[in-house]
Amino acid sequence: MGDINNQMNNIMEDMPLTKWLEAELKNPDGKRLIIRKTTVAYAAAELLQKAITIAPLSANKISLDNFVVRTKKWHHRPSSAADIVGVDMISEKLSLTIIDPSDLGRSSSRDAEEDAGRNLVVSISSCLPRSSDSGFEQIKESTICHLFGILLYQIYSNLDPFLENKLEGNEPTLLDHGGVKTEKGGLRLTYSTLRELGSPPNICMLVQNFAEGNLPSPRNTYFSLKEGSDDLHLLLRQPNKLLFTSNAPEDGYLRLRLQKNKLYGRDHEVSLISDAFSTVCVGESVALFVGGFSGSGKTSLVESVMASVNASGGYVLAQKFDQLSRGGPLLELISAFDRLCVLIQSRTSPQDLQIIVDRLTETFGVDLSLLRRLLPKVDVLVPPSTKFGQQIPGQDGTRMNLQSVCFILQHFIRAVSSKSHPVMIFLDDLQWSNSMTLKVIQHILGASNCLFVGSYRSNEVSPNHAVFRLMKELEASKQCSVQKLILDGVKCEDLNTLVSDALCLFPRVTRGLSSIIHEKTEGNPFFFLEFLRSLVDRGLLQYSMGLERWEWDEDLIRLEKITNNVLFLLANKMSRMRMEVQMALKVLSSFGNEVNEKIITYLNTTSQFVDILSGVEEAISDGFVSRVGEPLCYVFVHDKVREAAYSLIPDDAKDDFHCMLGEALRSISKGDGLDDNTVITIADQINHNLDALRQSSPSMRLEVASLNYMAGVAAMSRSD
Repeated sequence: MGDINNQMNNIMEDMPLTKWLEAELKNPDGKRLIIRKTTVAYAAAELLQKAITIAPLSANKISLDNFVVRTKKWHHRPSSAADIVGVDMISEKLSLTIIDPSDLGRSSSRDAEEDAGRNLVVSISSCLPRSSDSGFEQIKESTICHLFGILLYQIYSNLDPFLENKLEGNEPTLLDHGGVKTEKGGLRLTYSTLRELGSPPNICMLVQNFAEGNLPSPRNTYFSLKEGSDDLHLLLRQPNKLLFTSNAPEDGYLRLRLQKNKLYGRDHEVSLISDAFSTVCVGESVALFVGGFSGSGKTSLVESVMASVNASGGYVLAQKFDQLSRGGPLLELISAFDRLCVLIQSRTSPQDLQIIVDRLTETFGVDLSLLRRLLPKVDVLVPPSTKFGQQIPGQDGTRMNLQSVCFILQHFIRAVSSKSHPVMIFLDDLQWSNSMTLKVIQHILGASNCLFVGSYRSNEVSPNHAVFRLMKELEASKQCSVQKLILDGVKCEDLNTLVSDALCLFPRVTRGLSSIIHEKTEGNPFFFLEFLRSLVDRGLLQYSMGLERWEWDEDLIRLEKITNNVLFLLANKMSRMRMEVQMALKVLSSFGNEVNEKIITYLNTTSQFVDILSGVEEAISDGFVSRVGEPLCYVFVHDKVREAAYSLIPDDAKDDFHCMLGEALRSISKGDGLDDNTVITIADQINHNLDALRQSSPSMRLEVASLNYMAGVAAMSRSD
């Protein structure tokens, strides 16, 4: 009944393109108008491509008078792009019908229509057979593009009255806004002309690139209708990026519009990890090792599938090993399993949670207290008040060896994982792990429904590293499927998509720039991105306020020398920042890849680091650091960023800097009830320079000794 009513409320109407444009002037509804005009422009481009294959085109066929727009007219609502059902070409008797598959699942609301994007499919039918008439010689395609540029100018300029077209010959004449004829019949359409009339910058550039097709050595000119038609379609598919996004500076800062959660050029690799997880969901275990140079995107690749794992009911346990950590990789791994208890409790239904509790009590029985000593947070799953949750007298002093840890964690994973709730363990930077830690992983993979993903820097591990021994032993034992993945550089075309997204320009326009940077960085995604940012910092990639788009000189960028070490780019950028930001980066890097927000808050109350919070906020704004987790932590966005920040501290001053941080924290936190992690952190910083402490007063040495005792007790309680 609804479809019948809709048909009764609208009528089909055919209008010459000129009349349609005049009617559109009465409905100046901003974004929708731009989308409707671009839909007609795309249809015209497709018709002209078809017409070329039927008969030679003369100039008068590429005109407003040769096209008819077919629309649906509604009685009670304004027009939209979806109401354009087709465009006809009169001279060739071609009829184009527009099919929009996205309409099938789109909301009926018209307010957000311009944001959705339209991936149109067109169907062209002809009433005429292919012509063999040679009465007209086919004009050059560059001239066709030039004439189509004039047609586009008329469409987007609202039938500009200053336009005088002589379409009889191959050299049309156009008057500029001053009424002056252009030289040699060329088209002098200034970029600002269409911009002043409300056209978005990319449309202004597209029209200009078409219209300049017959000029000598033009930049970014279209030489084929196909290329231009593809760009028109891209405008319709990605209106938010290419039509309605402003690149103007925000708060006085120029920023590239980078897609934070978008992975470029790794579709095959993502599919491999997704397939591995599917295998785990049917009851098997899989070990996947991801190698590659620093910056090749190993972490981003694995993180890109975590959302789907969570959505499928899986539990993701992630741990990044840190070169600066003094607790050791095994302790970090056990802490990660401890956090997994909280994750399971927060993401599991009461019914499924009870099943897990029953499995734990059945598996461990009276030995559940041993599990509690290894993973204290298991209390959120099995409270101490339960039958098997109570501590067994005499067991609290029992020391655990590596075999005990392996046994307990393996049985813990068996109890908490299932086909409906598999566990994904992601260990990042395995080059900083050791044989004990990987031995635990080997035992854990004896459980089912477990996906282990380990990443490592392939250029920073020797052939006899523990990670390769683990691979061989897993393959020999056949206890699980073993897969290996090496990430090389990303293809230039994929990185060009990144640049196109960042600059909000057509991929056609950014291809030359991307090719130069790709060649210099060998396709390393992180290095590529940092070099792109450095071009902005050095003014080689500039935003033109007049043209409202990014501009660059490819010849100048090609001459740029580039170091093979991305640290140079990052450290050079950091060294030009405000001293408060540099100090914040030095402080954050001294704690490793991440630091609890509480530590920085403490430091902000000291005289030495009184402005550190403002520096941290600026570091976050500049993309070096992010704020994540609960409790909140500051995390460097990449290992190389932390290394670059740490390099700001001279090597011979690093120990003194650590000790200064520790002393500041110790003095300001006296009397506070510090948690174990904070105590260990403070002691770790002070212990970087114990030689200097030997020269301090007896009372100071006593306080530091007491602090280390507390840290030792805390560490033992976590590792026992």
